[in-house]
Amino acid sequence: MSVSAHQPTPEQAVAIEQACQGNSLKVVAYAGTGKTTTLQMMSAAMPKRRGMYLAFNKAIATEAQSKFGGNVDCRTFHSLAYRNVARGITDKLRLPRLSPSFLAKEYHLTPITLRRLMGGRYEKYVLMPSRLASLVADAVGFFCSTSSQYPAPRHLQAPSWLHPDDIESLQQHLYPALERRWLESIDPHHQAGIGHDIYLKLWALSEPNIPADYILFDEAQDADPLMLGILLRQQRSQVIYVGDAHQQIYAWRGAINAMQKLPLPESRLTTSFRFGPDIAANANAILSALHETVPLLGYQALDSKLIRTQHHGARDAILCRTNARAMELLLAGLVKGDKVSLQADHVKLARFVDAASLLKQGRRPNDVPELAWFNSWHDVHEYCETNEGSDIKPLVKLVDDHGTDALKRALVKISPIAQADYIISTAHKAKGLEWNRVHIEDDYQFKLNQNDYKISDEELRLLYVACTRAKVSLNIHHIYDLMQLLNKKMPASMRR
Repeated sequence: MSVSAHQPTPEQAVAIEQACQGNSLKVVAYAGTGKTTTLQMMSAAMPKRRGMYLAFNKAIATEAQSKFGGNVDCRTFHSLAYRNVARGITDKLRLPRLSPSFLAKEYHLTPITLRRLMGGRYEKYVLMPSRLASLVADAVGFFCSTSSQYPAPRHLQAPSWLHPDDIESLQQHLYPALERRWLESIDPHHQAGIGHDIYLKLWALSEPNIPADYILFDEAQDADPLMLGILLRQQRSQVIYVGDAHQQIYAWRGAINAMQKLPLPESRLTTSFRFGPDIAANANAILSALHETVPLLGYQALDSKLIRTQHHGARDAILCRTNARAMELLLAGLVKGDKVSLQADHVKLARFVDAASLLKQGRRPNDVPELAWFNSWHDVHEYCETNEGSDIKPLVKLVDDHGTDALKRALVKISPIAQADYIISTAHKAKGLEWNRVHIEDDYQFKLNQNDYKISDEELRLLYVACTRAKVSLNIHHIYDLMQLLNKKMPASMRR
């Protein structure tokens, strides 16, 4: 059936009418509310105008191209940039990259003694040249995601457990190396490889005009300052930002939530075609805690249900908070003989395991940020007992409990999705996906007492994403007590 043969809902009709007026706007689309269909309807209503659909990765852009008409070009920011940056720069993608140790030697970096916080007190800590070189390389990447015109000392992201005075002096000390590394990256004659972020930044600095009458920017809540800066400078094009502020779960990666920040006319898609009223009511308790005042509506014709008891029967997906918990469940499933697929960051997990193996042998890894600062596995254990180290503690325990060899073997035994009995996923990796029967795991972070709860907005957003992946049933056994308290505090206006 063609897009135009579908009758738009009243909400979709409002969004389409706004788009046809030619002004920039934002469309707040809750989970499962027919966002892509609405964008297709918008483009069908503007057949004589050239459209550009922008996505974050190539797979999404390719899939979108099959859904839109010929008047809409579906691309990523990177593909636009690649076409418009000098070949001398993009050719550098094929050159070998500089390793931290090579960079340290090339830039004559020497060890620096600083103070780090360990167990409530500051102690002396030596930053070796290869660590300093990694800081410089990371700073180039961080600068590339910002709207800044030129690298500055603040782009050097030193670990928070260093003494504040030492962080500032380290930034000043390494700034000449950062500046040099950036200038070499954009020099077509310098024979060192670059990443894709370099040519994207160069394109952004050229203040490009995107060749389209209107731009559909999908998942706008995940935009970083660089992407947002490019779109805000489009004088000739109407920009339609589409997304859900409450699904912004990449703040740690530099996302700045365009859906909340942009002062533009707004339309909303609030009826989910993915699930029925029960799952929507559960999501509204979370949205209410995030200070949302407009409820998400479940599709009345769908009979989806909440399950509050311990897991029983079949399930299609188990959604965890952490890679470590996903790995634990993978190991347990393999022991039982289950065919398990893992929708988590395989590459990151494998690198962590390899880096742990090196540290246990007394060698220092360079390419795993979580472990690159430590000289021994004992150092890692000490760090895990500090406040800052709590995020890697589950992975460290995983290595201690099972050993690096067993973890590597488990990663090799992952079943393809099509052949698996069920999928284990992190909530981050589940974003944009859906399953019939979803089970929420027990590793989300919150504290409860008799009448109150303590949970961060970031964690609430993660739970909102996880709890809106289900179509038929959602098992909330592990978060039931939290949901009870959230429900109690939810105003009547959010109970639909």
